[in-house]
Amino acid sequence: MKAKFPLIAAGAMGVGAVLAFALPAGASVSVQSQSPPAGTVKLGQKATLQANGAVVFAPVKVTCRPGSYTQLTVLVAENVNGNIASGTTYTQVDPCTGQPQSMQIAVVPTQKAFKAGLAWGQATLQTCNQNGECRTAVDQHEITIVKKR
Repeated sequence: MKAKFPLIAAGAMGVGAVLAFALPAGASVSVQSQSPPAGTVKLGQKATLQANGAVVFAPVKVTCRPGSYTQLTVLVAENVNGNIASGTTYTQVDPCTGQPQSMQIAVVPTQKAFKAGLAWGQATLQTCNQNGECRTAVDQHEITIVKKR
């Protein structure tokens, strides 16, 4: 009889340890599933110049979770003969499909026309869930503005 008691006690302790580790892990998964949706954004390497520099079209690839509210901002800035030509465009990604979506974003300069050459580009994707919790993804790097063929 004495030999069975330590085995039962050890078994009960083992079951308790398994439950202690299993329950917090389940709670953690639940909390993670309620976190804001994350999106991804990738700005292309080349933007296309049109209308004598009055606009460039920047290629952007975005991925966002279906049902999320997603805002895309694209900025292009370029040194044109010692002056800065820059423009920013804001657009909503609707609908979000959960799959990569390719877009051509028109960016209009505010002061000076763009020209073919080296520029700075930045794409920012803000993705929010129904509770208003948001996450931001950014891709920024030098881009080349090229004339339309």
